[in-house]
Amino acid sequence: MSGELTLTAEPRTVTGRRPVRRLRRTGLIPAVLYGPTTQPRNLQLRAIDVEKVLHRGGTTQLVDLTIKGEEDRPIKVLIRDLQRHPIKRSLLHVDLIEVNLEEKLEVEVPIVLVGESPAVAAGIGAPSQVLDTIAVRCLPTDIPAQIEVDVSTLTPEHDVIRAEEVPLPEGVELAEEPDAAVVVLEYISEEVEGEEEAEEMGEAEPEVIARGKAEEEEEEE
Repeated sequence: MSGELTLTAEPRTVTGRRPVRRLRRTGLIPAVLYGPTTQPRNLQLRAIDVEKVLHRGGTTQLVDLTIKGEEDRPIKVLIRDLQRHPIKRSLLHVDLIEVNLEEKLEVEVPIVLVGESPAVAAGIGAPSQVLDTIAVRCLPTDIPAQIEVDVSTLTPEHDVIRAEEVPLPEGVELAEEPDAAVVVLEYISEEVEGEEEAEEMGEAEPEVIARGKAEEEEEEE
């Protein structure tokens, strides 16, 4: 990710279901800012701006928040507790958490699988991702955008990659349970192979029957 993430908010005076619903129709969404040095504050943000920040940095990357009327004091925040419409998936509300750059915090970082397990080429099985995110602890400025897990080490002899085995960047500590399974080798069972063979045979049977029937009709003629 290149460049800093920024958001501009305005103080929000409207509250209540109907006024907030009207607010959303104008392209704005309600937000609440929390932090160690400030009381909770009601804000409003442009939904499109929040979506752009989420696309670039998700909920793990620091954002410079500017509040109109307070442009001289950008606040370092993380986006938390997203609420979306259950069907339209449009943003309904976000929480913004002010962070202290000198204090470590615990965050969930997305896991991305890289490499290829030899078991795939051998037709033995395939990697199955158990955890989508992994909990880590670090300074806000050290939060990684993602954690890569190399599945090329996944073999029948080593068919589970646990949290304690995942390499972390410098300054980042594991906050997940060390023995938590991150990726496992999901075997292709003989039963499944047998079912696939049976399905293939089943698909061929109508053709065989039809051909046999046609031959019988020719003999009758």
